[in-house]
Amino acid sequence: MTRRFLTVGILLLAFAACTSSPPGAPGASSAAPKPAEPPPGTRCEADPDPLDAPPATGPKFCELPGADAPEIKVPEGFCVREFTTTPVYETRVMRFAPNGDLFIAAPSEGTPGGAIGGPGAIVVLADDDHDGRADATVTYAGAMNARVSDCTQSETNSADLACVHGLAFADGFLYYTRSNEVRRFAYARGDRRSSSPDGELVATLFEGERPTSLRWTHTVDVRSDGHVLVSRGRLEGSQCSPEEMAIGAVFELDVARGLPATPALVSDGFRNPMYLRCRAGCGDCYANELSGDGWSGIGGHEKLVLLRPNTHWGFPCCVARNNPAPNGTADQCAGLDTEHVTVPLHDTPFGLDFETGKFGAPYTYGVFSALHGSSAGWAGTGVSWAPTDPVTHLPTGTYQPFATGWALQGKLHGRATDLTFAPDGRLFVGDDVSGRIFWIAPRTLARP
Repeated sequence: MTRRFLTVGILLLAFAACTSSPPGAPGASSAAPKPAEPPPGTRCEADPDPLDAPPATGPKFCELPGADAPEIKVPEGFCVREFTTTPVYETRVMRFAPNGDLFIAAPSEGTPGGAIGGPGAIVVLADDDHDGRADATVTYAGAMNARVSDCTQSETNSADLACVHGLAFADGFLYYTRSNEVRRFAYARGDRRSSSPDGELVATLFEGERPTSLRWTHTVDVRSDGHVLVSRGRLEGSQCSPEEMAIGAVFELDVARGLPATPALVSDGFRNPMYLRCRAGCGDCYANELSGDGWSGIGGHEKLVLLRPNTHWGFPCCVARNNPAPNGTADQCAGLDTEHVTVPLHDTPFGLDFETGKFGAPYTYGVFSALHGSSAGWAGTGVSWAPTDPVTHLPTGTYQPFATGWALQGKLHGRATDLTFAPDGRLFVGDDVSGRIFWIAPRTLARP
């Protein structure tokens, strides 16, 4: 029997073009009507009810021969396997292509989190023989050299992917980020090599002299109306001013109006909303936001936030709503938005994704996050999850541990960095230090 959740329009907000531009971004273009989309918080019909899915008839994924990962601890009823056959160092962002190939952004520039030795490329891991392990690592684009380069130098050559980070598939394109750009490759189903070395410029994220606090690690995703969202993070800071609060931000790009697109502000006052995720088929887009490292004694915490238009988060002037930082004021912090899930400081939430109906209760449609952990000792790294409301489908509660073990065994597995659900329901988790990628599945999950 088909079972559907009741769809309730709790939030009547819809993303709209912002009429102002942040410092350093090009002037916003004139407003134009956008396609209608479900308001944030509504039931996402693009995610099928698990009872509606056709029964799988293949062998159970957990029965496939493969490399167990006993150091990674998962809940009873799940198994974990290593997917990589050779490491992909600096695995930072992972996305599945429409045909099921796993694409990975692996820069060669060392990251603030301590990952080094990546190829400076977008690589593809395919499993054509369906044995649960990658057949080979194919370079899709980049890998001009294996050296660790400076991002500002790599920008002079549009084919240099030393500072590649974000990835997203949409409408026949693979979007990706470099240190100050969003670019895209034309993508046809099954492509494993780019059709051109340097792609097409989609947008520049900061014009003119850039603040030294800017980060080069961005992510992108595509909203249901076709607009591309991109993050722009910053390093620590204690100086409080409107200009400082405008550096860390999330922008939208209306790519349908022509390229290069003009970044339009969605939300600002972030420290580092590095990992974004939009839920397919609905108006919800989220970011995992990091907090000030030195704010442990004044209420500092990391957070999962819903990206609502014209909202502000106050960094570096505010710890949270009505909680000013040492150099902030109460007035600056009175109108800030509030998070949906609170994360302990220094757990460092990175990649996130929503379960697609295959994991079963209590995890069904939950939001999962890879925690990068503390920079000192990597404490807290692993995978956590939080439930979503069955009516509004918004995340609720707090993150709870789901998979642990990355920082144990002599740091063999390093740090969980990104995660993504495969079309078949498995959860893939990347590690940017060891270069290993794992998948986790319920023992009852069968291959389609």
